[in-house]
Amino acid sequence: METEENAASPTEPNTPPSAANVNQRKTYPALASTSNAHPIATVVEDYLLAIRNIAQTVNIVMPHLAKWQIEEIKKHEKKLSHFIPEGAEEGQQHRIAFESARDFAELTATLRTLEELHTNKALPVLARSLFMQMFSEFDAFTGALLKAIYIKNEDLLKGISREITLRELFDYQSIDDIKRSMLEKEIETFRRDSYIDQFSSLEKKFQIQLKKFDEYPEFIELSQRRNIFVHNDGLVSDQYLSVCEREGWKFPKRPAAGDALNVEMEYFGRALRVMSKVGYMLAHTLWAKVYPKEHEQLHDSINDRIYQCLEHKRWRLAAELGSFALSEPMRKGVTEINLRIRTINVAIGMKFAGREDEAKSLLRSGDWSASYRDFKLAIHILEENYEEAIKIMLSIGKAGEILNQSSYYSWPLFHKFRERSEFYSTYEKIYGEPYATQVPTEGKTTSVSVSKDPRDAHSSAKAAEVSKTKQSSAALKPLGSKTSTAKRRSSAKSARSAA
Repeated sequence: METEENAASPTEPNTPPSAANVNQRKTYPALASTSNAHPIATVVEDYLLAIRNIAQTVNIVMPHLAKWQIEEIKKHEKKLSHFIPEGAEEGQQHRIAFESARDFAELTATLRTLEELHTNKALPVLARSLFMQMFSEFDAFTGALLKAIYIKNEDLLKGISREITLRELFDYQSIDDIKRSMLEKEIETFRRDSYIDQFSSLEKKFQIQLKKFDEYPEFIELSQRRNIFVHNDGLVSDQYLSVCEREGWKFPKRPAAGDALNVEMEYFGRALRVMSKVGYMLAHTLWAKVYPKEHEQLHDSINDRIYQCLEHKRWRLAAELGSFALSEPMRKGVTEINLRIRTINVAIGMKFAGREDEAKSLLRSGDWSASYRDFKLAIHILEENYEEAIKIMLSIGKAGEILNQSSYYSWPLFHKFRERSEFYSTYEKIYGEPYATQVPTEGKTTSVSVSKDPRDAHSSAKAAEVSKTKQSSAALKPLGSKTSTAKRRSSAKSARSAA
């Protein structure tokens, strides 16, 4: 699968995660969390991480499996070549004389193994399993999302209508136990419906449109393909065709009933992005509807999820989430600075996803003349106007309205700019030290040695990770994270720009 990121490698790259572990049902601990994170924000973050873990498994395990299969075929073909007479032409039959029964047994075993390798279905089986796991994660997500929404709203809980016998009532220890049980049963009933019916049910309950988005027909096709994998061994059914077409899906090439469907890698990559976006949109749409006064937390979550995509170099997903995040309904209640942050980060995703014209168009759709120098720096970098970017870096100095020293290490904006020598010379001029000798964190410093010896680099990275863990400190995430919220609030009271 051609991906937009290099999946984070495990400590031991030759020991990929097992499919058995990947297929375990995911639990979302949002409601049990003791952190200050909003429960809905936690549910969304956990879901996107779960989908990303599937992508990592695809990126790491499947190439290993494909490589193993190819190498095994070559190894046994080489064994087979020892039995073929010299000068023999391909496609012709030849008589082989065996010197011993052992040679005959070896040839027979080699031919049998080659046949097994050529018909081996490990790759499609793994792809199909991971594809279905994606929907297991979505089901766990919708359940956790509804819990997070209901648990804070007494009126929603009162709206649950279920029968309960007096005998069952005596089994509960408290009213809270009854509420929890009724909610669990409500969610289980909800999840037994088709995804089409689930979305219709949510539309009716919350008086909101949830199907009017471009990816909805594609989402339904994905779910129907999952159904035929589970119930029909991947063979196209009349129901698959009729449901997909009824819900607006346009087949690039319409299959016939009885055709076998697989999960091609390009298709899988697209499916992972669609499922990520559907969850992201569903959660934030319901959040905005049910808790309209929670503007700040809602918009922090919207921005943070896009920023996390940038951190993982998931450029296309960041850009696709941005089309929703910048829609008119999702702008309601957002502060000017948060909207600018969102716009910049979506433009970063667009640029590095190869959608440069769209990134430029997005940036030029707003008025940046009275904005912070930090934003102007971002625009010049995205437009590759590096000469002006250098001037603004020098003007900002050691700390801007939003940027600080660690921003030059952590913000994905500088992803390509760091490939240019003038970036390093300007950084050293500002901070009086070479880039990459120290990575500043919030009040702490983690030393990182720079070495050309990969063994030294590995040991330095391990030491830095241990030091970082002990300090319980993470590098500042600029323009899109909660850690910079307090500074943004105080900065917003100061002069808007001094470019």
